[in-house]
Amino acid sequence: MVGYRNLTPDLIPDDTIDTYARRLGGLTMAFADWTDTAVLTLTPEADAVMLAYQKVTESRLRKGGSLATIIKWASKRDGAVARIAALIHLATHPDNGWNLPIEAATMAAATELGDYFTAHALEVFDGMGADPAQEAAHQLLTHLKEQRLSGFTKRDLFRGLARGDFPAMADLDPARALLEEHGWVRQHPLPPRTGKGGRPPSPRYESHPSVTPPLVGA
Repeated sequence: MVGYRNLTPDLIPDDTIDTYARRLGGLTMAFADWTDTAVLTLTPEADAVMLAYQKVTESRLRKGGSLATIIKWASKRDGAVARIAALIHLATHPDNGWNLPIEAATMAAATELGDYFTAHALEVFDGMGADPAQEAAHQLLTHLKEQRLSGFTKRDLFRGLARGDFPAMADLDPARALLEEHGWVRQHPLPPRTGKGGRPPSPRYESHPSVTPPLVGA
């Protein structure tokens, strides 16, 4: 809509502002003296709606699926939908929502919002030219900075990372290559082979000096 936006939109009606303030204030006061966590439950029908939505998400996250390119974002969408359902439920029942189970219609409304935000996320990530290697490279760079790794082997790096993000050592290659391309890491020349056989040594790298700046007071 940029370039065609309405620059003088209608103001939010006063009754909407009043209702929002009254309900939010009521919830705040209702929970002000609570010391235990309020647990919201689902009706069996609402649970079935949520499970069906989760199954759709899981299938779209598979390799080649429509959400595979934004897997980090999409892996969290079901939890977000559940929280949206909780908010809708409390807004609908501001006086006693914590004593009532979330109903199927509320969960269905939350999944509609989930689909809306998913479509928006796909467009945004596509517009940004999102590349899985970019996100993985950011993870590697963050790891290097947190661990202050000025020198490391590929095998050392792999061992220090979560298997959920990098299941195999080869999964490091696109991110590592991107960091090399931008000057964050540099590979040492490989030592000459001795001809004795065996597994070749793991490639060794050094980080850019800015990755491991001197500690204050060191």
